[in-house]
Amino acid sequence: MALRATLMSKTVQAVVTLAMFCLGCAHSTRAVRGDDEPGLDSAAMSTGLDRRDLQRMLNENMEKMRTSAVVQRWMNENRPAVSVLPMKNETSEHIDGPLQALISDVETKLIEWGGVRVISLENQQDLLNEIRRQYSEGFDQSNIAHWGKQIGSRYFVTGKVYTTDERVGVQRRVQYYMFMQVIDVETGEILFQNKSAVTKAIVRD
Repeated sequence: MALRATLMSKTVQAVVTLAMFCLGCAHSTRAVRGDDEPGLDSAAMSTGLDRRDLQRMLNENMEKMRTSAVVQRWMNENRPAVSVLPMKNETSEHIDGPLQALISDVETKLIEWGGVRVISLENQQDLLNEIRRQYSEGFDQSNIAHWGKQIGSRYFVTGKVYTTDERVGVQRRVQYYMFMQVIDVETGEILFQNKSAVTKAIVRD
């Protein structure tokens, strides 16, 4: 009797082990590159902001800027100095790193357009820290002229990303906005502003 119970116990264990192994095979995962899986970089993985969303909003804003009056103004001046300030993150997403990377994209576009001298803040870490602290404590417009003199810039390009979030049952819609401005350092006048948007959602099939 004891021998039969032992054999049955071992048989059950073997069946359970085999079932778990097969289940693991059915749901196995693997690491892939974007080139290995067509559409991997374009498919939405969640309602969070991804690289494609940020690039889409940035490109739309930069295209509007390219055809704006402020760029024509720059072309008529003697290569004025322009700096790109960090973008303010007003969402709940952890996108400070990607937003920091967008600064280089904006600088590249400005250089490609010509007509301006781009002064990077990359090597002015103390000033960057001060600007970010201002963002967290409440932006003070009067600091614009001070920063401009410290950097040697005539114009600032700046912006922010913010969001609205709606939920109905299991469905969710999140709308993200990127707002960009060009500011005259000496006067504080806003010479250009534009807003672009992207919507992400979880919907019931």
